[in-house]
Amino acid sequence: MSTTNSKLSEDTPLVQDIRDPHILDYMTVVARHKRIVIISCLFFGLGLFGLTLFMPQTFTSELTLLPPEKQGVAGGLMSFLAGSSALDMMKSQENPALDLFKNILDSRMLSEEIADDKRVRRYFASFDSSHAGAAFMARSSMTSEPLRNGIMTVDVDLKTHWNASNAEIDSAKQISAYLANLYVDRLDHFNRERLTTVAHNTRVFVEMEYQVRVGQLDSVYHAYQAFQESNKTIALPEQLTSTVTAAARLSAEIQQLEIQLGVEAREMNPNSNRMELLKAQIQEAKDALKKYDDGSVGEYVVGLHSVPELSRRVAQFTREIKLLEQVNGYLRQELEQEKINEQKDLPSLQVLDRATPPFRKSSPHRLSMLLLGVFIGVLYSLAHIGVLSYAEHVRENPEEHAKFLNFTRALGFGKRRQPQSGTSKG
Repeated sequence: MSTTNSKLSEDTPLVQDIRDPHILDYMTVVARHKRIVIISCLFFGLGLFGLTLFMPQTFTSELTLLPPEKQGVAGGLMSFLAGSSALDMMKSQENPALDLFKNILDSRMLSEEIADDKRVRRYFASFDSSHAGAAFMARSSMTSEPLRNGIMTVDVDLKTHWNASNAEIDSAKQISAYLANLYVDRLDHFNRERLTTVAHNTRVFVEMEYQVRVGQLDSVYHAYQAFQESNKTIALPEQLTSTVTAAARLSAEIQQLEIQLGVEAREMNPNSNRMELLKAQIQEAKDALKKYDDGSVGEYVVGLHSVPELSRRVAQFTREIKLLEQVNGYLRQELEQEKINEQKDLPSLQVLDRATPPFRKSSPHRLSMLLLGVFIGVLYSLAHIGVLSYAEHVRENPEEHAKFLNFTRALGFGKRRQPQSGTSKG
């Protein structure tokens, strides 16, 4: 019996030594030092919360705008493309004006122009009195973002100094809205000048095309008149007239598409989706026109290649005259429109919501800073409790104490020590 008890007394401490620490053991240690946890959370939480009273405050003003609908030569083109699949694809494309607006807003040129404003310069003078510094801060405070729904947002974030006064806070609110509206006003002014230049160039281009077509039409009139006089021909049969009219309409559509392609090439990337769609429309119209020439349109359509020579010559003159008349009418209409566009001075963009002074600051968030302080306090208290627990463990275990001293020795502090046994000689 004594042997069994002796064996149990030897085994029991062994089981206690090798067991893994339970989570409740750690929680018990933390609970014993809960005062440290509470004080740390209060110190860091209230400290960061109080710091927000003195930190620089940020105020954000937002403005939303829409680009204008594209006008000019495209207006005449749309009437020819109405109902086609290509038109639906062109309408579904994102408006390239949004990306253009963003590039203008983000440009250094516009920021330097903004920095010339007296009110903006006076506000940024407390941070940097130089013109370059004011331009840089104005450019850094503005953020523009084109959205896929066709709306563009312009945000301006302005910061105050540390421990800002009420007057400085009110000034930051007012200037943030003023700066956002000023950016868009300058964007509109710059874009109107650009559109005026584009309209002038387009007007010159269309006017040259119109004069060339007028000269061609006069030449065809004279040639046709001479042909009629020499061959005693007057008119075409009704069936052939319908074929010539349809072919002339397709030819006019091709030339109008080519004119539109030439205009768009001045403003857009040659590989853009819009340019590709115009090229596809031109090829589609050319394929349709070819069917009228070879007679493959339908059973009741006369192919122009199969008619007698005299009638074919008359059909060619008639087709050329109808083609030039339609193209000249289109060019004349667009020429008048571009003259109007060149002279008008209307807003080039639509502002949905102008910026207004914000009611509240956007940062710092006091609740977030309070929660961050509490989190830091918890981490600090756990680390502090761990150090205290380890120090207590080292004091109670000579071997751990020797290991700790050897560690400090390896770092260059103290002398190397040997582990001590737990017993001393009598």
